[in-house]
Amino acid sequence: MISLSKIFASYKEMIIGSRKGIEDVIISMVPQAVLIVSGLVISILLARGLGPAGVGNYALILSIPVLVAGLSDSGIGQTAIRYASKTAHNRDYEGMHAILRWAFNLRMLLVLVISLVFYLISPFIAGNAWHNPNLTDLLRISLLIAIFGVISHIPTIYFQSLKRFKINTIISTIQTLLTLAGILIIAWFNAWSIEIVIGVSIITSGINAVLFILSVPRSIYFNFSAIKGKSVTNILKNFLKAPKIDNIGEEVEETGIHSFTFYMFISTLVVMIVAQMDIWLIGYFLDPSQVGIYNIAKNFTIPLVVALGAINMALWPRASALMSREKIFELLKTTFLFSIFIAVIGVVYSILAPLLTPWLFGSAYAGGIILGQVLCIRYCISILVCPLGVIGYSFGMVKVYWWINIIQLITVLVISVWFLPLIGPLASALALIANEIVGFFLVGLIIWRKSGYRA
Repeated sequence: MISLSKIFASYKEMIIGSRKGIEDVIISMVPQAVLIVSGLVISILLARGLGPAGVGNYALILSIPVLVAGLSDSGIGQTAIRYASKTAHNRDYEGMHAILRWAFNLRMLLVLVISLVFYLISPFIAGNAWHNPNLTDLLRISLLIAIFGVISHIPTIYFQSLKRFKINTIISTIQTLLTLAGILIIAWFNAWSIEIVIGVSIITSGINAVLFILSVPRSIYFNFSAIKGKSVTNILKNFLKAPKIDNIGEEVEETGIHSFTFYMFISTLVVMIVAQMDIWLIGYFLDPSQVGIYNIAKNFTIPLVVALGAINMALWPRASALMSREKIFELLKTTFLFSIFIAVIGVVYSILAPLLTPWLFGSAYAGGIILGQVLCIRYCISILVCPLGVIGYSFGMVKVYWWINIIQLITVLVISVWFLPLIGPLASALALIANEIVGFFLVGLIIWRKSGYRA
């Protein structure tokens, strides 16, 4: 039996030995803490101003630019963070900027092409999938949010790679406050409409993109000296070509940048579909008010999403920079202990916080209590999976993650389609729980086996 003294000793050692990492997690959570408070106020105002059906339509519309941004990333962002962190660790800043330029070029090309595709099929999505053709124009204009998001993402990678989280924190906080200000103005004039709310989202994301561009060196977007004197053919040929970076410690993971990007593309594509599948399937099988109740219930997951994102943001550059197996397992142990601590607190929060649903959002959303509880528990499990998933990349597990993600996709799809007509939105929430459990079991099993081989 493990004594409490040994458990507390482990946590004490973790805190002392990982003070900088914990500090970066906390700094990363600052804009997210603002997001929690602002998000709660915004959600309350939207819930009462638009009503369940309006909130449902709003959630359906925003799910498309979120998907487009995710598809345009397709693992490129995580690949860039990984290799930019390695080059920054070796003080090869020219190589780091080259990686970021490659990521920006590729993502911008993808986001424009994918946005065009969704622009063309918007009438089908709105009319046939959502049964509301009137949402077509709003869906199309909301695609600007995805384009602005891609522009903002490259500076985020830049600051993550250099472990300079404070600047990223300031700009992200400004965007959140601008969004809040816009919604408060709408509420003040009682000018509630989905059109105006979508407009506020587009404007704030555009301002955020401009602020991020002004905060980083221009060379992470363009390198005019590299194309000076070259023919158009050579410029286009090298436009999307990943830079060759030497001495980045690939002997541990045995995966080069091209292979890593390919496998991440498959994984991210599947993960993004899973991330939006709940909203889409509820919108297809049920009426918009059920989408609205489900979306309001998801607001209670924000603090847990914040914690997960902060851990992920602080962990990625550290795990990417490590070169030895021993240090990687040491980081895994430390981070997993920290994740257990956060997850335990999260379970308590998951049970209690959603009980406030009718009081905060109105009696029309009372059905979201159990939805909020189940969705929050899902993120508690995800917090436990995070260290295993991120550090697994250091052992070349990117080569197996894609099929794990496909198994998770099938699990979510089967449970949702089978049970949505029977028990309503709760089916989607339970499907996401199953998604996390499957991932935790499979990833944990592979990590455990690799840990055994180490001995």
